[in-house]
Amino acid sequence: MNKKTNLHIFLGAGGVGKTTISASFAMYLASKGKKTGLLSIDPAKRLKSALNASHIDEEGKIFWSNTNNGGYLRAAILNLPDSLKRWIIDEGLPEEHQRQLFQHPLYTTLAEKIASATETLAPIRMAEWLEQYPETEELIIDTAPGLHAVDFITRPEKLMAFFDSKILQWIKWFTGEKKWKWVDGKKEVIQDQNIFQKIIRQSAKGILSALGKAGGENILLTLGELILLMDQVFYKMVDRLEESRKWIRDTNTKVYFVFTLRDDSVSVAIELKQILEKNNIKNFIFLLNKSVPDSFINSKEVMNVNNVFSEIKPHSLEYEELLNRYIQSFPILKSKILTKLEKYFIPKNNIIEIPIVSSIEKYEELKISDLIELGSYIEDKNKIMY
Repeated sequence: MNKKTNLHIFLGAGGVGKTTISASFAMYLASKGKKTGLLSIDPAKRLKSALNASHIDEEGKIFWSNTNNGGYLRAAILNLPDSLKRWIIDEGLPEEHQRQLFQHPLYTTLAEKIASATETLAPIRMAEWLEQYPETEELIIDTAPGLHAVDFITRPEKLMAFFDSKILQWIKWFTGEKKWKWVDGKKEVIQDQNIFQKIIRQSAKGILSALGKAGGENILLTLGELILLMDQVFYKMVDRLEESRKWIRDTNTKVYFVFTLRDDSVSVAIELKQILEKNNIKNFIFLLNKSVPDSFINSKEVMNVNNVFSEIKPHSLEYEELLNRYIQSFPILKSKILTKLEKYFIPKNNIIEIPIVSSIEKYEELKISDLIELGSYIEDKNKIMY
């Protein structure tokens, strides 16, 4: 793990603006000269809308760069089947070996199962990010909405508990525990299997192949062949899972809970907090999105509020009256929610309020400058708090 890389994980219920906020924070860091990565594991793929991008792939391409200070934003949207295929190709398997694997009767089933385990296996992709782009200084993770996202944080621990030390040692011995490093964007093997391991491995493959011909479509033999074809890929996945487990629990890692004044989003934030505390993860920040600042409510601007929101909705007296009612009732609703949060040991001074930004709300007109400004606001408040 690259010790200089800071990890930021954004959690929250659906519809609270989590993806836009994580994208804004990433854009701000990039604008300040940070080599920044942004990985979205949200199956709805909202990141393209948040960045107003026509295409964002799985591998990660530089989306935006600052020529003045060298900062950039490299963005990717998780697609585990594509990641799995790329991991296999990256191992440098012979073309015939790859062809056999991709045409294997169980490979398609495996890829489908992996696709449905996004939160569980996404940490593997996160750990791989630093292998691909070791210069990364900040990595932002935009998780899936709701409580399922907590699997991203807690699952590596549970999966690693399954792979006890004896099993891991056996896998390392059987595969030869190839050691490698990145050189000019390519992998170079440092240490390969010893001769005895090679003999055992080849013998096992030969036996399974012979039994496969004799036994026909025996599912266990077919599975055995698949494991032999993917053994090195499998071990690398386990290794990355262990790295992600350590990284998530690093003291510099920050978890951000994004919520609005909706009861369901507040409940999700509270439950996520309780789950993480049980897993000894306590470095988190609460972000109240789409808030109406007290300074605005107490100012004369409320009397002319329609001018502020005119870009979002057409002017109408009915809408202006409805909006005024909402703003006037907002302090009461916010006070009720903050009182509820305090019962769960979430004091008001641990919450960053993010005001409504009309240009951000109009997705068809998102601008990089708007995202950077919003990200700057979050970071400034974060520095004051910590």
